[in-house]
Amino acid sequence: MRFKLGSVALVLLSSAAPAWAQGTPPPADATAADDGNEIIVLAQRRAERLQDVPISVVVQSGEQLETAGVDNLRDLGAVTPGLTFQAQGNFVQPALRGITTLVTGPGSDNPIALYIDGVYEGTQAGASIDLPDVERIEVSKGPQGTLFGRNSTGGAIQIFTKTPSFTPTGSISATAGLYDGSGSSRSSYDLGVKGYVSGPIVADKIAASLSFAYRNVDGYSTNIVYDSLPTAIQNAYGSDRMDWLKSVTLRGKLLFTPTENVSVLLSGYYMHRKSDHGSAGLPVGGLTAGAFYPDAVFGTRPFEYAYDAPDPLTEIKNYGGALKIDIDTGAGTLTSTTSYTLSRHRERVDVDASYSPQCLAAAPMTFACIAFADTQPNDNFLQDILFTSEQMGRVKFVVGGNFFSSNGDLSGVISDFSGGAQPGAPTVIYNPLLIATTRVKTRAYGIFAQADIDLTDQLTLTTGLRYSYEKKKGYITFFGSPFTNFANPSWDSFTPRVGLRYALDGRSNIYATFSKGFKSGILPILTIGDPVNPEKITAYEVGYKTAQPSYSLNLAAFFYDYKDLQIQSFTGTTIIPTNAASARIFGVEFDGTVDLGSSLSARGGVTWMPKADFRSFPNAAGYQPVITAGGLPPVVADVSGQRLVRAPKVSAVASVTYTGRVGGGDLTITPSVHYSSKYLPYDAFDLLVQGAYARVATEIAYKPDNSGLRLALWVHNLTNAKSFSSTTISAGAARATYEEPREFGITVGYDF
Repeated sequence: MRFKLGSVALVLLSSAAPAWAQGTPPPADATAADDGNEIIVLAQRRAERLQDVPISVVVQSGEQLETAGVDNLRDLGAVTPGLTFQAQGNFVQPALRGITTLVTGPGSDNPIALYIDGVYEGTQAGASIDLPDVERIEVSKGPQGTLFGRNSTGGAIQIFTKTPSFTPTGSISATAGLYDGSGSSRSSYDLGVKGYVSGPIVADKIAASLSFAYRNVDGYSTNIVYDSLPTAIQNAYGSDRMDWLKSVTLRGKLLFTPTENVSVLLSGYYMHRKSDHGSAGLPVGGLTAGAFYPDAVFGTRPFEYAYDAPDPLTEIKNYGGALKIDIDTGAGTLTSTTSYTLSRHRERVDVDASYSPQCLAAAPMTFACIAFADTQPNDNFLQDILFTSEQMGRVKFVVGGNFFSSNGDLSGVISDFSGGAQPGAPTVIYNPLLIATTRVKTRAYGIFAQADIDLTDQLTLTTGLRYSYEKKKGYITFFGSPFTNFANPSWDSFTPRVGLRYALDGRSNIYATFSKGFKSGILPILTIGDPVNPEKITAYEVGYKTAQPSYSLNLAAFFYDYKDLQIQSFTGTTIIPTNAASARIFGVEFDGTVDLGSSLSARGGVTWMPKADFRSFPNAAGYQPVITAGGLPPVVADVSGQRLVRAPKVSAVASVTYTGRVGGGDLTITPSVHYSSKYLPYDAFDLLVQGAYARVATEIAYKPDNSGLRLALWVHNLTNAKSFSSTTISAGAARATYEEPREFGITVGYDF
């Protein structure tokens, strides 16, 4: 490995095509700007006009996100065509242009890489974050294997939070929402507050910032078995309210600029999110093992759940810090980023999503109705070094390297009823069916480079290459025995990128790109098995971009050749990943903005994927829609030609904003809609199908002149559309949790 890394380093550093490191933040002086319809982005790790970037990129400012009601990363799909968010309990899994993952557990990263202020977030649960101080979010579509490295086969999401200011500034807002109890949901409050403050500590030398967010949801769903149970068991449940939430986020930054050429940014954050959303579920179509037993009770409508044990819970604690140093050398910027993050996640799941003490009592023989509890500690360390050049004649480049280390555990306990099956069936008593811990250690290295070469005044060649090497070690223990090392795989990969961009004029470009991506291999969880090979993707894209004074337009067509897809089957006790053979994806998309007059503007986008199918997958594992004493029977079938999961043919977003003068202030009205055609949310066997839906939202805001005050009335999910937020299929059930029902609310904010 040492020889390979050294050899590649010499080749890259001696060429005119250097590269960016995974997790590397943008240059210190690079900020996003919006010059009319000319938007400045950092999708290629340097400040460039959006129309000059030969990548499909969707950009949302913090203000636009607030207007659309996007206050958590999982809501980002409402404003980004082609992006779908699904989850399995704590594990949040975005899908972009049909690229996603179904695999959970330590070492199982998303193929849509997530960066927060340039720091790679290596856990799936880390994607469930609130957004109290966001400057903007950039979603880069397609493989980013050269610029971002491993685990970006589908794209990259970059979140940029506000940088400390040497001018005192701040904001605070309070929100009161009400779920109105429409349909089968119930009325519930939704309270929140968030704020941001920044200013100098030493003039022109040291500045600091602090942001926070808090949210409390009472619960808009119902435990339907609660009222029929004895008082003692009701007391053990505590309440019949479900889909409750408590969340707090804190972020602090300290900026030090000792000279004009040097800046040092120290940042730290803490997030604690606690809920039962995603761990409570509805057995869609009555597909639960509990249905075989006479005493079973289970929900039949969205927002109606039943469970016996355990008490559903998803809890996430994330915290960490980063140190970023930028040095302007005159020829370019040298950047070092060092980060350390920790996460502590736990969940408790009633796998069969039903209330049936009889089924629980039979579980030692059937393994059908079981209670799954797990804890997932994880720590990540990242070190990046890179150099970003200034324009040198007809060439500009970036070159760098990185080291990433991750240590993660998943400790699972199946049906520990030694003290009774709490809270719903205390008379069912037996010892745990399984106690196991899987430990995965990951070490990853990368060196990479990318250069833009102006062949003529209109024609620019982009060329880049990355070499990745990583090693994983898997350990497992059962019932407290010593850890056993069961796997030590390693993989390496070259991921190139080549593109041509032709400037039609000063505001318009056409482009064509070829790129490859690499998603790291994975290990089975809570069982001993063979490693699963990395996913690899080869992508081709052509596009057109323009930014005119009154409108902007971005068009793209893309084709993906997708190999060794990592697919997961969940038995209810173990997580077994495998490689599907191959898939192909083809699609076209557009997004843009238009000014319709002095008071009216619109923006929108559509992704159309007529083809996103398994090209070959002859031995897919799934479950049959049949109820037996042992739950849903397993099945192995050829699903070649079946649609990929989380790949709707059509995904569209649109909004219109009216701005007018009313009584000495500005009134804005912004209706918006997010549409998705039907798709398979979990596997290719049609047990769960998300039907087509449209979620409509509207905000009416008023801002008086010469005041930082802003008042907003809003409604989310006006049509009360039903869409899945979390799905899991196992022998126990085909289980789903739904996105939030209709909600009305008011937000009062003040900027100072």
